[in-house]
Amino acid sequence: MYTKTNKEIYRFKVFSEEEIEKTVDVEKTVEVEKDVEVEKSRKGKDGESEKYTEIVKKKVKEKQVTQETRKEKGKVEHVFVIKEPTRRQMEEADMEYSIEMSKCVREGILTKAMLLNKYTDAGGIMSEEEAKQLAKMYGELAELQTKFTNYKIKTENIDKFSENQKEVFEKIATLRRTIATIETNYSSLLNHTADVRAQNKVVMWYLLSLSHLESKEGDDVELKPYFSGETVEEKKEIFYSMEESENELLELVYNKLTAFISFWYFSVSATDEDFESLEKDIEEGNL
Repeated sequence: MYTKTNKEIYRFKVFSEEEIEKTVDVEKTVEVEKDVEVEKSRKGKDGESEKYTEIVKKKVKEKQVTQETRKEKGKVEHVFVIKEPTRRQMEEADMEYSIEMSKCVREGILTKAMLLNKYTDAGGIMSEEEAKQLAKMYGELAELQTKFTNYKIKTENIDKFSENQKEVFEKIATLRRTIATIETNYSSLLNHTADVRAQNKVVMWYLLSLSHLESKEGDDVELKPYFSGETVEEKKEIFYSMEESENELLELVYNKLTAFISFWYFSVSATDEDFESLEKDIEEGNL
């Protein structure tokens, strides 16, 4: 049985409009056969008329309350939980990033560092100092990610970080947030680089792997992966199938899942209050 003590990044609710079955009390007039006492007359032994009662079966109408099941539109609550990744998952996601970066470079897509070097040499919308600062941070980030992936520290529990890995991961998260803040001003320039494509792939990898949905049966609460499948590739096929069939719940929750996972990916020690503030901004249309 799943409990809230399990590590989570964030949990939130969405409500969908669905046809739900409800049992309602309905008063109806029905015809029933009942034993009814009827008064009759007859001649007594002395010849005089006398009255007596007799029980006879007779159809009568009466009101009865019956229960009926009816379908009507109503709000259905869905509780989504983004679970914290294990050490194994983070290493796999980091490997996905490296593979996608290499693939993009082979296809001739520039990395952010390459693009910034080009703008530094030729001049452009970004100053030489800013370009060099970002290029340096990209280099540091690449080194940290390689360091994180290549750690070969023996541990009995492969799903837990070593202290060294925790330190490196915190540095990676801090650097990602700093870079993201600077890049905001140059998003149109940097959005089509190899780095962004790799980051988008990693965010999708986490979305497929970490998204869970609460399932309740009586008092039992179970947490099930929202995208079924044993591997990420299988989960991706399920996602595509849901998207193509215009799954209403996916359409309702996809933007929130993407926003929350992206926020976590580029943040350092984000709190529940941070996520609640982000959720409020999403619901109010501020994002």
